[in-house]
Amino acid sequence: MNKKVYVEKILNVAVVGLGRAGWQIHIPRIMAHKGFKLSGVVDPLDERRKEARLHLGVAAFESLEKLFEQQNPDVVVIVSPTHFHKEQSLLAFRHGADVLCDKPMAVTLDEAREMVEAMHARSRKMMIFQPHRAHVETVALRALLREDLLGPVFMIKRRWSRYRVRVDWQAFARYGGGELNNSGAHFVDQLLYLSASPVKKIHCLRRRVLSRGDAEDFAKIIMETENGMILDVEVNFATAIAPPAMQVFGERGTMVLDEEHGLWRARYYDKGGADAIRLQEGLAAENRSYMDDQQLPWKEKNYPLSAFSSIDFYDKCYEHFALNQPAFIPPGESLEVMRILDVCKKRSGLE
Repeated sequence: MNKKVYVEKILNVAVVGLGRAGWQIHIPRIMAHKGFKLSGVVDPLDERRKEARLHLGVAAFESLEKLFEQQNPDVVVIVSPTHFHKEQSLLAFRHGADVLCDKPMAVTLDEAREMVEAMHARSRKMMIFQPHRAHVETVALRALLREDLLGPVFMIKRRWSRYRVRVDWQAFARYGGGELNNSGAHFVDQLLYLSASPVKKIHCLRRRVLSRGDAEDFAKIIMETENGMILDVEVNFATAIAPPAMQVFGERGTMVLDEEHGLWRARYYDKGGADAIRLQEGLAAENRSYMDDQQLPWKEKNYPLSAFSSIDFYDKCYEHFALNQPAFIPPGESLEVMRILDVCKKRSGLE
């Protein structure tokens, strides 16, 4: 079980954006956390402000500027469309607030750098909401990789597979939409976290398949790290039959995330298990074999996710913003995600 964070003081929090993520993800977590108090919300739509006043009992404002005329929150949670992230973050810093900003950090790498520069200039704090680091499958995989079941890992694949026709703001490039930004940011961050190694090479493909807008709904990103790992991220919103969400490939075996049954499945053999297989020097394959008759001491084991605990992301926010502990996701690591997305956009046109 997770050890709950020590609550030293209560932080007042304002949420900007009452859409899907703001209303369904962030506000429930803020209201459930003993270290935070929801003090105000911002949304340009009058009906959403009325809904917040009625159901949440908090002050609601048309803009962040108007909120700061009446409130001084400790933390501003920015869950607005991506093209608002930079200016709203800078405004929060100017008013002495720290920032939790939804992914992607910004529309461009230059905007993201401006945000970090402003954070330092105002002596504030900022984290980007990248919750897949905290999910139980990530926690479990990190623990299993430390056991060295598979030997040296040479590739991790992460797929996000859906069949959806995008017709919302995420379908438009001018708003920072597209699945490279929207979903790719999640899984680039997740795999960088798992690999714990700088990326030295980046390859990317993008396509607009079903989306009604001008932004991509398919993105393929392949990264090569300095420690020799291949990180393969695929976001595909035109998938009617989904492949495995995660696969890990090592020299001595493979692990697959079984989402249906909530477990990691592993097939592997112990160190030295292939030592008896000798190299053939001649050109004639022995017994005309295609090597599919090799005998290896395979083991199979399931690792239920229920044996592990996810990380409470808002506990990590409280530890950083209230208790001055190191950021769970340092801004520099979020800038690296933005750098990779920037390289992908420059090297991959839409076809």
